[in-house]
Amino acid sequence: MADQSLRIGYVVKRFPRFSETFILNELLALEALGITVEVFSLLDPPDEPRHARLADLRARVTRLADTQVSAALPETGDAALFAGTGATAAARLIAKADHVAQAARARGLRHLHAHFASDAATVALLAARRAGLTFSMTAHARDIYHHYIDPETDAAKRQAKLRAADFTVTVSDFNLRHLQTLCPEAAERIHRVYNGIDLAAFQPTDPTRRVPGRILAIGRLVEKKGFADLIEACAKLAAGGRTVDCRIIGDGPLRAQLAGQIIALGLDGQVQLMGPMPQERLAAALDEASLVTLPCIVTPDGDRDGLPTVLLEAMAKGLPVVTTTVTGGPEIVAAEETGLLVPPGDPSGLAAALQRLIDDPERALRMGRSGRQRAEALFDLKTSSATLAALFLDASDRLARGAA
Repeated sequence: MADQSLRIGYVVKRFPRFSETFILNELLALEALGITVEVFSLLDPPDEPRHARLADLRARVTRLADTQVSAALPETGDAALFAGTGATAAARLIAKADHVAQAARARGLRHLHAHFASDAATVALLAARRAGLTFSMTAHARDIYHHYIDPETDAAKRQAKLRAADFTVTVSDFNLRHLQTLCPEAAERIHRVYNGIDLAAFQPTDPTRRVPGRILAIGRLVEKKGFADLIEACAKLAAGGRTVDCRIIGDGPLRAQLAGQIIALGLDGQVQLMGPMPQERLAAALDEASLVTLPCIVTPDGDRDGLPTVLLEAMAKGLPVVTTTVTGGPEIVAAEETGLLVPPGDPSGLAAALQRLIDDPERALRMGRSGRQRAEALFDLKTSSATLAALFLDASDRLARGAA
């Protein structure tokens, strides 16, 4: 159990958010360790389904969407944080930081942590400074690779946060190397902590329940997930005389475009867009799959995935996975042991990999069993949350010693 007096404030862009189950799972795991958590949501959550496990969360959630905007402008020392940010947007973030700082002091919080190194991290950093607390952030993918303004300005903003953070967590060794290169002076305070998954909630699938040849893909319908390449790969399988059974779970801005691609390629009924699913229904969908794929790509503006949780969940279920060599892909998949890796943006290579696993179900079963073992060794939520709790405790204890 963690220090029972440890009270942490989490700052996120929107909470809850259907696609960010890793945040909900992390909060629940920290509460299970005896840590008190408060959540500050910069914006109102989207109007979308909710995961059933949200009801188990005890954390108070404070929404900052209606925070009164002050006339305050960034201080001179914060210039890098607000580079390329308009005066009104900057004032809004400062007002939210003031609100978080006041609440943190009133509620006895000892540390502030942000998920994503973007606006949430800016608010948490400023609030921690105002409240005299320690600050940390978890860096994922879009927040450290996407070109929001221009590469130089984005790098300067990220460096300012890395320097200010008592520690930074990121979700893959690939990201770790990137951030340490970006900000060498903060290198020793950047830690890789894999996204953890609840291994008890994702038990291995009974092989008799699997639908032979069923391909399952899960994620937001956005460019970086590579679903357009998956649909193209399915067209290649169909052109080779294969019966295609592919289901894509998720929702997002590319839904209409992907639906049009499916029809244009004559795959209606063979590739289905299933919409979003809560975790409990997702686990059932995984039970019926033969394999799971997520052919991630790097978009022209630099966006990419970090460490897709759905692939970890699939491995925990004992399913083989096919993904690409983008960012954390090679850290998730032990190539030829727990699944297959293909280059990004290569529908032909993806089709060949999918076909290999469909044609050799015994090999797929062996890969799935190895995948479960890998998930247990590397991606256990209990382990990752305990590591994070220790980092929180160390940061807050150092602050307490310094104030003594």
